[in-house]
Amino acid sequence: MLIATPWYESGSFWQFVITTLVAVGVGFLGAFATLRASNPKRRLAYWTLANTSLFVASHSQTGALTVAHHGTTVQRPRVVELELRNTGRRDITAAQFHAGQPIVYDLGADVVAVLEVASQPTGTVAPSVSISTEARHRIEVPPCLLTRKQKVNISLLVDGPEHPVRCLGAPLVDVQVRETAEPVRSLSSMLIAAWTVSFLILGVASLVSKLTSS
Repeated sequence: MLIATPWYESGSFWQFVITTLVAVGVGFLGAFATLRASNPKRRLAYWTLANTSLFVASHSQTGALTVAHHGTTVQRPRVVELELRNTGRRDITAAQFHAGQPIVYDLGADVVAVLEVASQPTGTVAPSVSISTEARHRIEVPPCLLTRKQKVNISLLVDGPEHPVRCLGAPLVDVQVRETAEPVRSLSSMLIAAWTVSFLILGVASLVSKLTSS
């Protein structure tokens, strides 16, 4: 007498279920990617790469070492490295800066000098970052072109204790500005990851089908 195999032990059933789920997931990701491509966003992210004292505690207490910049002694020297990155899918132009106002960052300590402003990739132009004339613990990024995927690294010499870098104002029109701890993953990398997971699921479905049919 033949005994019917329960439906939940059928390899073809589970393969159908998993394949359907994968197809729905891939379709959703494709629709999401199409929607994002048809509605491109401008985004600017920033984070602090380093906020490092040039002295160890013993040096600052004994005065064994001194740091001077253009003849002026820096009592509590620190090097702060700030990174800006256009993480959106469109360029941010100077026209996006409302009324020509700059982006303002507060370092929490007096900025002695802007040591370096570097831009990547090659061919992009670094903005003219300057110390604010209103308060020396602030820097300003004037209206400029920040191309898609452009990264700007700003190195600063400050005099004072460690403070988190804060964005006091980013008067950008139709641009989302936010602080983040690390670079945001791009849409392409997320889609690649999704496709990889999909193929892994299909592989598992095929294995289950073979095991249940044997």
